[in-house]
Amino acid sequence: MRNNLCFPRILTIVFLLCPLLLAGQIKYITVRFEDHSDWWSVLNESFKSPHSKRLDKDLDSKNFEIEGFSLDYDLSFQSVQNKLGHADIVERGDASTGRQQICYVSEQNPDTHLIFEKGELNVVLYMIAGGKHWDGDALCAKSAAVTASTSTASGLRVGMTDSELETILGKPDLSTNDKLIYFRELKKKTSPSELAKLRSEHSEMSENEFQETYDSYYLDIYIEARFISSKLTYLAVSKAEGD
Repeated sequence: MRNNLCFPRILTIVFLLCPLLLAGQIKYITVRFEDHSDWWSVLNESFKSPHSKRLDKDLDSKNFEIEGFSLDYDLSFQSVQNKLGHADIVERGDASTGRQQICYVSEQNPDTHLIFEKGELNVVLYMIAGGKHWDGDALCAKSAAVTASTSTASGLRVGMTDSELETILGKPDLSTNDKLIYFRELKKKTSPSELAKLRSEHSEMSENEFQETYDSYYLDIYIEARFISSKLTYLAVSKAEGD
């Protein structure tokens, strides 16, 4: 009798949840880790940024596009989940090292990972083949969309050679035997559409004050490529907006 009474309640819950699932409105779980075992993260507390003058030469926007997503700070993890599949969000660090990560692993190549990360100012894309384990890697969701040939719109992918990567990105700003780094700081004009949006949000500002504040912005770009036996096994592509 108790089971019969519960059954309608279960059906009610299912029917209530189904429209939300179809609409993509259910929030996925966020899991907190109090460590920095994510060795691949450029926002990791242990990461050492190179001490080098940043060039002001821009890179092709296609280097910041993958699977139909553009690497901008308004990139939504929800939209990533809707396309690549359910994946829980991992949270680590605090303040300037605070970061949220969503990870996918290839169904066909279990050592191939595609990871998106957002920090206080940064949004970062990672493609990794191999590498040591980290706490939380079991939460990486399997995805048929992620393969060894997954690449940015410009063609950056794991398995490529250093010369192939340089053909796309140009001469690196820093290099070692197994690592190439591109380190840029740009002053960019705010797009007309973004200016219109900001203007509607700050109607209290005078036109001169508004233009001085929002007409342009600084963009930091950091790309790090690591190689084993001349094959790309790790790629981090980071953008961060400044004032």
